[in-house]
Amino acid sequence: MAKFAFLAGTTVLSFLMTSAHAQETPPAGFNQATNTDIVVTATRRSEHIRNIAGSISALSGQQLQALGAQDYADYLVRLPGVAFSNGPSGVSTAVIRGIGTTAGLDQGQGTTGYFINDIPLTEPGYATSIPDIDTFDVNRVEVLRGPAGTLFGSASLGGAINYIANTADPSGFHASAQGMIGSTHNASGQLNYAGKVMINVPIVANKLAARLVYTRRAMAGYLDNIGIGKRGSNDLLVQGWRGSLVFTPFEGTKITYMGLYQTNKTDDVNFRFADLGKYIRDTAIPVPFRFTTQLHNLRLDQDLGFATLTASAAYVRKTDHQFDDYTPFYGSLAGGLPQTYKAILGSKTQDYEIRLASPKGDHFDWLLGAMHEHISKTYTDYIYGPNAEALIQQGQVDQGLPPYDSSLFFPYAGQDAYYSGASKTSGNESAIFGEANLHFADHFTLTAGGRLFKTNSKTLTDYYGIFYGVGGLLGQQYKVKDHGFAPKISLTYRNEGLLLYVLASKGFRFGSPNTIYPLAGFNTPAGTTSDSLWNYEAGTKLDLFDKKVQIDLTGYYVDWKNLQLRLIRPDNVTYGANAGGAHIYGAETSISVRPTQALTLSSNITYLDAKIGESVPTAGLVKGQRLPSSAKWRISNTMTYEFAGPLNPTLTLLHRYVSSSPGYINQPYVFKPYNVFDARLGIRKDAYSLTAFVENIGNKDAVTFGYGNYGIGLTEYIIRPRTFGLQFDWSM
Repeated sequence: MAKFAFLAGTTVLSFLMTSAHAQETPPAGFNQATNTDIVVTATRRSEHIRNIAGSISALSGQQLQALGAQDYADYLVRLPGVAFSNGPSGVSTAVIRGIGTTAGLDQGQGTTGYFINDIPLTEPGYATSIPDIDTFDVNRVEVLRGPAGTLFGSASLGGAINYIANTADPSGFHASAQGMIGSTHNASGQLNYAGKVMINVPIVANKLAARLVYTRRAMAGYLDNIGIGKRGSNDLLVQGWRGSLVFTPFEGTKITYMGLYQTNKTDDVNFRFADLGKYIRDTAIPVPFRFTTQLHNLRLDQDLGFATLTASAAYVRKTDHQFDDYTPFYGSLAGGLPQTYKAILGSKTQDYEIRLASPKGDHFDWLLGAMHEHISKTYTDYIYGPNAEALIQQGQVDQGLPPYDSSLFFPYAGQDAYYSGASKTSGNESAIFGEANLHFADHFTLTAGGRLFKTNSKTLTDYYGIFYGVGGLLGQQYKVKDHGFAPKISLTYRNEGLLLYVLASKGFRFGSPNTIYPLAGFNTPAGTTSDSLWNYEAGTKLDLFDKKVQIDLTGYYVDWKNLQLRLIRPDNVTYGANAGGAHIYGAETSISVRPTQALTLSSNITYLDAKIGESVPTAGLVKGQRLPSSAKWRISNTMTYEFAGPLNPTLTLLHRYVSSSPGYINQPYVFKPYNVFDARLGIRKDAYSLTAFVENIGNKDAVTFGYGNYGIGLTEYIIRPRTFGLQFDWSM
């Protein structure tokens, strides 16, 4: 039995720990405060978060700064119902309410939607990348739990994460800056650092303004790659620009342009070889990841009197260069020399949306919209190595086979390549969506809505190389089409300090073609079709003692059918298929208590029971087995105390507990439970603040993700080891 211990007392500045063997007994405690005054746009109109019937969390820019949050890993893990994998920056994923078939990227479209100012950041099918937008100068981050397909479309099967970035403000000049320096355990003396700056300039007072944000963050590597002889090999650099223009030519008219450019560079992928040691990797070559995201968005908000018109057009372009060490698989073909796998992915997405939203009414209000998204993607991968072609040619001759001559047909001459695959994918999603609210009997609201959608995608794939003979294998085209309706209905009761609701909603996502080469003797499916999910939940939001105590409590049941799975062929290549179903039961609670003006105690607690509903031996599914990243208990706690004095010292203690959970749906691999503690001590004076921090105080070896053993040993992604440093903030 795994051991864990946690006791959150109500004493002013302490966490106490004790031990227990009963793994499924929930530790108690307090976490980050629930939000009392945040206005969100999760319903595509501005609403107070505590008036929304549904499971939603929001963190303001000020809260993110107080946490020292830089990226997903710093804040998503503190929210109820959310699991986060610490994979490579740019493809790390969040799983909400256990709705996922792997802790990492799904074979096809992911189950969690990612957005910035309502613009999709991931595309249908296997995501080229998942941009991890820096939290600097973000107004807030909204996290919706449960299907959000009615208003956010495909990919939000389990929920949605929506960054709301600050845009230009014509009312005045603003500027801010942030700096960080620190150190991580086992980083071989390298430092972490960050530098960020924002400037907002009114060009025409109250009419036209520009805002520009630059961020750069470097995190030292903490894994030692003994194969290439480099300590701290997995260095990470994330940098980018974000800018906006806002023009308000007339009262009630607002035109906004937003642009973004961001790069993520990891020098060596950040998984360890579990059998070799705590911080050890062993590859014949470095395994870097390179991601680039470019976004442009033009948006019009126009007050028409009877409704507000919002029209948006967005263009998102992403590129992804991934490498892998294929020496264990193909080194024997080339005299044991290092063999490199390289994949180049590119995607271009055009997203158009128009909607009308009536003013909030006493008896009735509504929202109606339409959208269209077009996606084009390319995927090219190949395997090469030094002098590999000549060695393979000699091997062919020695075996009495025709000599291999890549110059006849191979598109990557001069690269010593002996395999290549090239695919092109295009797809579309079109939808009409809407919601209507009927307010009656003073305190009740009936909400009904839905999304009528149609999706299609097609992929053309060619393969070349020694596996396919002269001429290659050309022109295999796969098509996937789908259409349907995703409804939502809820009933809400509101009174002073009390909200009660019941809700039913359906989620959906794209099916995806498979783009891998065929294997003789194995029937590789053409792709996956859409899976479907019904979510039923009931919840309450309570404000007590003049909002000194706030409690959110939600219970839910999810019925998930026709799961899209990542399966493994006999040659260790993964492919997508549909199989089986799952039943998910859960409860989430957020508690915030402020007994004094100086002290805040808060806690988020999640209980989750997510299991396969029927056995499917061909897919490795066994009835009753738990879904990946479905830890039964997730608890995060925060205590904040603000001391009196001229520098306003503030101490924040943070804790997270995660019980054991499976890592992959059809491999016998379980992540162990863990507790993680952090601390921050800050001072501030006027526009300046300085914060000292320690993260992962106990240097906990916590695994969040792993692909299992595919011929190179067990691989694991872990949270960053103990990290400490200083953060400086300035604003005006």
